[in-house]
Amino acid sequence: MDAPIDVFAFDDIRPYNDAELKEALARLVEEDSLYKMMRWVYPGLSKASIRKMFLSIENIQQFQEEISAPAVKVITQMTTSGLTFSNLESLEKNKGYLFISNHRDIVLDSALLNISLFEQGLNSTEIAIGDNLLKTQAVRDLVRANKNIIVNRDVNAKEGYYYSLRLSNYIRHSITQQHTGIWIAQREGRSKNGDDRTSTGLLKMFAMSNQGDIVDALTDLNLLPMCVSYEYDPCDMLKTHELLHHKIFGQYTKQPLEDFHSMLTGITGHKGRVHVSVGHPLDEAYQQIRNIANKNEKVRAIGEAIDRQMHTIYKLWPTNYIAFDLLNDTKTYRAEYSNIQKIAFLNYVRGRVWKLILGRKKTGLPKENLFAMAREIMLEMYANPVINHANQVTPQHDLVNHHD
Repeated sequence: MDAPIDVFAFDDIRPYNDAELKEALARLVEEDSLYKMMRWVYPGLSKASIRKMFLSIENIQQFQEEISAPAVKVITQMTTSGLTFSNLESLEKNKGYLFISNHRDIVLDSALLNISLFEQGLNSTEIAIGDNLLKTQAVRDLVRANKNIIVNRDVNAKEGYYYSLRLSNYIRHSITQQHTGIWIAQREGRSKNGDDRTSTGLLKMFAMSNQGDIVDALTDLNLLPMCVSYEYDPCDMLKTHELLHHKIFGQYTKQPLEDFHSMLTGITGHKGRVHVSVGHPLDEAYQQIRNIANKNEKVRAIGEAIDRQMHTIYKLWPTNYIAFDLLNDTKTYRAEYSNIQKIAFLNYVRGRVWKLILGRKKTGLPKENLFAMAREIMLEMYANPVINHANQVTPQHDLVNHHD
C-alpha cells in the first residue's frame, strides 16, 4: 500500500516550538479545567493571576522553568515524603539519551525524571505519550507545550508500520541530530502488577529508522534504562480492580474518562518516598549480544539486558519487602522493616481492599472470595520488584518459583 503519511514529516507528533506556543497558551487560558488544575497546585492564585502567568510565557524553556517544573515540585512536596535520585551525575549535559523507563504512573514517571534533571542542571527530555490519553484540545495543548511527543495508538496494522517508522525516525533525529533526550515507557500501558518487562516490539520500533544491525541501531540512540519507584502507589486500588476483572472475567473494559481519573489519582494521591534511578549504557551487553545470529533472539536478549538493569537499580522500600513476606508467609526480609512499618502497611492494604469491596456492586465483582483475591493481587504488585531484584542477584533462587 502507499504510505498514508510522510514518515519524515514530524509536525503532527512533535512538541510545539516556540512560535506555536503563544497560540496554544491563548487557547488554554479559555479553559475552565486549566484553572481547576492550577488552583490545586497554587491554591492562593486568582484566575486573573493564572491567566497573566500563562500569557506572559514567551518560549518552551520558560514554560517549563516557570510553570511545569514549579508545579511538579509543589506536587512532590504535597504528595510525597521526599524525592531522591541516583546516578544522574553520570549524564553528559549536551548528549541526547533515550531513557527507557518502567511505567507506574501516567504523568509523574517522566515528570519526576525531568525534575531530577533540572536539579542537576541538565536539559529536560521530550516525553512519548499515547494519543489515547489526549481526548481534548486543552490536554493536547498542555502536553505539547510541555515537550511531549504524540504516539499514534488508534491505527490499523498496515498503517501502524508507517506510524511506527515515523516515530522511529523522529526519535533518531532528536537524539542524533538535535541531541535532545527522550523518555519512553518500556511497553504500552502501565505495569499493573509491578512486574517490569520491556516490549521487544518497542525495541524493533527504535531500530526501524536504521537499516543496519539492531545493536548498531540502538547504540546510536544512547539508550539508558531507568526506574521510578514509589513507596506507595496511589493507583494501586485502581490497578487491583482492573486485575481482578481480568482474573475473574478474563477481560476488562475501561470506562469513559478512566485514564483521566487515573492521571488525577496518580498526581494527587500520597506516594510516600519516591526514587528515580538511572542505569548505565548497555555497551557491555551489546558486545555479547552482537554475536547472536537470530534477529528475534538478539532483540529478546537486548530486552532482557534492559530488564536486568531495571530490576537491579529499582529502589526497594519497606512496603515491597513486607508485601513479599506477607504474600509468602515468610520472614525472608525481616531485617528490612520494623514492626510499626509492617502494621502500618497491613492496615493500608486492608483499608484499600475494603474500599474496593464496598464499591463492588457498581463494578459487577462477585462477593465470594473477593477480599482474599484482591489482597493477593495488591501484595503481588508490591512484591514483584523484590522477586525481580532477587533473581538478578541469585538467578536460581527459590524466589523465582513465586514469579507470575
